[in-house]
Amino acid sequence: METLCFEGHYTRRFARSREFCNEQVEVKIDEFLKRFCNHWLQEEFTVQSGAQRYERSNLRSDTRGGHYRRRLLTSRGKLDLRVPRGTKKKYRYTLFEKNKRKTKGFENVVVDALLKGHSSRKASKFFGNMFGAGTISHQAAISTLKKFDSELIRWRQEKIQNKPIILVLDAVHLKGVIPHCRRAKPVLFAYAIYSDGHEEVLDFELVQGESTNAYYRFCLNLYDRGLKDVQLVVHDDNAAISEAVSLVWPKALDQQCVFHILKNLNKKLIGCKDKKAILHYASWLYDAQSEEEFYRWAQKFKNKWSKYRNHPAIKYFFKMIPKSIKYYQLPQKYWRIAKTSNRLERLFEELKRRIKVFRRFPNTQSCKRWLYALLRELNKADLNYILSDES
Repeated sequence: METLCFEGHYTRRFARSREFCNEQVEVKIDEFLKRFCNHWLQEEFTVQSGAQRYERSNLRSDTRGGHYRRRLLTSRGKLDLRVPRGTKKKYRYTLFEKNKRKTKGFENVVVDALLKGHSSRKASKFFGNMFGAGTISHQAAISTLKKFDSELIRWRQEKIQNKPIILVLDAVHLKGVIPHCRRAKPVLFAYAIYSDGHEEVLDFELVQGESTNAYYRFCLNLYDRGLKDVQLVVHDDNAAISEAVSLVWPKALDQQCVFHILKNLNKKLIGCKDKKAILHYASWLYDAQSEEEFYRWAQKFKNKWSKYRNHPAIKYFFKMIPKSIKYYQLPQKYWRIAKTSNRLERLFEELKRRIKVFRRFPNTQSCKRWLYALLRELNKADLNYILSDES
């Protein structure tokens, strides 16, 4: 096969320059790729059959039996191939896998498009405009995510690194999690932060509701996979999480999310004329550099707003204080992370942004594989950086 851009033959190269002007360059490259791949198949058949076409040789083990056509989808585009066929035996070709119509590169591009927020129909239309009509249907686009099923099973069974400094537990509500249910249902998540700076999502579970039993089974599964010792568990004001944690990790510190406490305080202060000042003062308390300093400032807070001492919001806040300052028992460098469940909240925001185009998942398995595929992509993009406070 003659190389199109050959080194040293300048006269012949520039004589063909008009073939590559303007939009013709894409056509010529596609034609070259198609010729190259068909030539590759012919060469492989020759090697396996032992002789060239029409060649008489004692090394020949088979004769040609025509060819069949195969359309191969690659990240470079669509290729129509003429695959040689033998009369006696079957042949294997390195250009594509058996029974495969899409290369791994093309599947990765389709998955990336879906995870970036395209719906399956939009992805089908996008690749149709790029590579030609009928390149991939929306059903085929969805089916590309099925390759993550085996990976998901393996990921949920592998051992977990023990002794995280912080374990964050929370849930995000998504539609289509439970079949034949129109309402959004919770997906439980566990996020671990280790002393070496490593952070990762340990597992997720689709459940009917955020009950104590659901969280207990979820945490027990983490325990069985190797998460035996946890220093601190941070979560929102869900009592079911506290009960489950006390059963599975009785020695772990139970930290209530400061953000959720202040959020609830804000709701309870509706109609109070000093609402803004009280919220500012309450959030300022968590800048204290020790537990003793925190309680000194809390006493000043109580004296300053003594006229509201019987207000339900103030009573609620002082009731939650002991549960919200467990982070002081950790090294100071972890305080900022341990105060809130913001690590998972940021992840949930990213999940909702990506799945907004779906509105709801068609079934439970689709939800599982999609969540795993997205977590896998975020891990490649450095999950620590995406969810960090500085991002």
